[in-house]
Amino acid sequence: MPIDFSGQVAIVTGAGGGMGRAYALELARRGAAVVVNDYGGGVLGEQDGSSAPAEAVAAEITAASGRAIANGLAVGTAANARSIVDTALNAFGRVDILINNAGTGIAGPFTAHDDEAIERHYATNLIGGHHLMRAAWPHMAAQRYGRILNVSSNGALGVGGNAPYAAAKAGMLGLTLDAAIEGKPLGIMLNAVMPTSYSRLIEQIPDPSTVAWFRDNLPPEKVAAAMVWFLSRDCKETGRILLTGGGRLSNLIFAETGEIFDPRINAEKVGECVAEIWDETMLAPVHNQAEAGARYFRHLPWTATDAPDFGPDVERG
Repeated sequence: MPIDFSGQVAIVTGAGGGMGRAYALELARRGAAVVVNDYGGGVLGEQDGSSAPAEAVAAEITAASGRAIANGLAVGTAANARSIVDTALNAFGRVDILINNAGTGIAGPFTAHDDEAIERHYATNLIGGHHLMRAAWPHMAAQRYGRILNVSSNGALGVGGNAPYAAAKAGMLGLTLDAAIEGKPLGIMLNAVMPTSYSRLIEQIPDPSTVAWFRDNLPPEKVAAAMVWFLSRDCKETGRILLTGGGRLSNLIFAETGEIFDPRINAEKVGECVAEIWDETMLAPVHNQAEAGARYFRHLPWTATDAPDFGPDVERG
C-alpha cells in the first residue's frame, strides 16, 4: 500500500530549497500538511534573511492542492523553536513529524573563524534541532505518536578543515541515539540520516567537476524518496543512522575492535600490544551505552547487591 500522511502535520526546517524543499514536497504530495520553515539566509549562516524561500515552497505546495504554511524564523533559539511548533499547532492543530534539516557550512582551518561564527554555526546545526525536539516532544508524547528525522552528515566522520560542521553533525547523532531510547515507549521514533546530495553547501566545493557529479547523480529528491518511509506509521525502527543518496541506502553502526585486558595496565604494556587494539578482524557492534558498558562485566563482574539498572542488554558477571 502507498505510504500516506493524510491527517498528519510535518515541520521541515531549512525547507526553502535543496533537501528541505524535497522533504516538504514529498510529504505534501502524500497528504501531510507542512510547516515550511526557512529563514532565507546565506549558506554560511549570515544573519540577514528573508521568508521568501519558505513562502515560495509553501505556495508551490498549495498550488498543487496541498496544505502548507511558511515560517521564516531562524532555528537556533528555544523561543524560535516554540514559535515554529506553535505555527504548526495554530495552523493545523497538531504536530506528527519533525525534520531537523536546517544547516549551514563553515569550512576552513581550525582557527579560522571568529567566536560569533562558531556559536552561530552550532546554534543552527545542533542546538536549534535540540530545541525543536524539546518543543515538539510534549505534543508527540500526549498523542503517543511522533516521527523525528535528524539530518547529520558523513562529515561527522571527519574530512579535514571542517571541524565545527563535523562536531555539530556528530552531536546530532548523540541527540538521536539518546532520545530514541526515551521516545520509543512514548511512540516517538527517531532516526538520523547522513545524506549525500547536491545542495548549496556542495556549491562551495572549489572543484567544478565534483560539483557537477553531485548535481548530475545525487538530486535531493532521491534522499526524500528514500527517507519518507522512516517518517511513516509503518516505521517502527528507531535510533538508526542511515546513509542515503542517489538511490543508495544503508545503515551505519558503531563497533568495537579487538580488546586487551590487564589489571596491571600501564603505558609500556599498551605500547607492546597496541596492534591488538586496532585489530578490525573481529568487530563487535555497539548499539547503545548499555552494550558498551556490558563489555566491562566480562572482566569486572558486578557483585554489589544494590546494582543499578544498566539496561536490558547488560549481563552482569
